Amino acid sequence: MNYKIINKQVFEQAQLRSVSDVEFTEEELKDGMKLAVSKKDATLTLYLVDIDGQKKFDVRWDDSSEIFSGWYSAWDNFSWCLSIVDTQND
Repeated sequence: MNYKIINKQVFEQAQLRSVSDVEFTEEELKDGMKLAVSKKDATLTLYLVDIDGQKKFDVRWDDSSEIFSGWYSAWDNFSWCLSIVDTQND
């Protein structure tokens, strides 16, 4: 596995069902809840964020950020970024 799961409970929930009931701390409301991070590039992360009361997924890498409404789209993007990181650092 080329990534580390940071919040296993929410990470697994996102794969199976809605994350609309996930509670955020004040800090997580502001910065997002980190779900996973690349082992080779700590700037590549998958977050759960709250945007205007809606839970969305945010794939962040270096200074870029891409928001996704659904888990599968976010995971596909995160996985694609992981594959790029893996080939860059070999």
